[in-house]
Amino acid sequence: MQKQAQKDACIVPHNNGLVVERLSKSWGAHPVFSNISFTQPRGTIFGFKGENGSGKSTLLKIIAGIVPADEGEVRFESETQNNRMRWSLLIGYVPQELALDERFTVRETLLFWAAARGFPKNERTRWVAIAEQDPLISSFLSKKISECSGGMARRCSLLVGLLGDPPILLLDEPFAGADDASQDMMAERLTACRARGQVILVASHDATLIRNLCDRVLLLQKGALMDEDTDVSR
Repeated sequence: MQKQAQKDACIVPHNNGLVVERLSKSWGAHPVFSNISFTQPRGTIFGFKGENGSGKSTLLKIIAGIVPADEGEVRFESETQNNRMRWSLLIGYVPQELALDERFTVRETLLFWAAARGFPKNERTRWVAIAEQDPLISSFLSKKISECSGGMARRCSLLVGLLGDPPILLLDEPFAGADDASQDMMAERLTACRARGQVILVASHDATLIRNLCDRVLLLQKGALMDEDTDVSR
């Protein structure tokens, strides 16, 4: 049944949102996962669960174009990963490790990452001005990252991923270390992004949060991807 579900997931039009098709990845002699396939329409949030080392972060990095797959392909509507520059503009990637320089203020962090993303100066200014009005961070723009709480830093990291309004958001443990109020604010923002038609993938260990937030929860286990309620022990 699992193999048939993977096969069916591949029979989709190329313009049907995000298509991940037959991805396989190994680190040296150690396989991470094989033959991973799923399709995600616009306006949905998919959650990914799995033990440490199951491949959740690797899968997100492959979709982001940071790590190459050994086999398979990823496409979004008419775009593929062949043009790395165009693909990077589609992606908002928020890694598990906070990629924030503690010496910068929140405002300086936004400017730095807007430049790092390759936005022209006028676009940089525009997107940062929009971000500065965002309730997620507007109350502590002048605060240095080193002075931010865990929740503040996570909210800033999410805003960095949202710069440029990318159609695909890839979030690796985005709520880790955040207080309840920050988690609620971030979940509310992701719900709004879903309503606007973005494709959102969230890897998290927080089972309750991910079930409440996501339209579909997928489990990475024993190198395979399946719906959360699939029993692979048989």
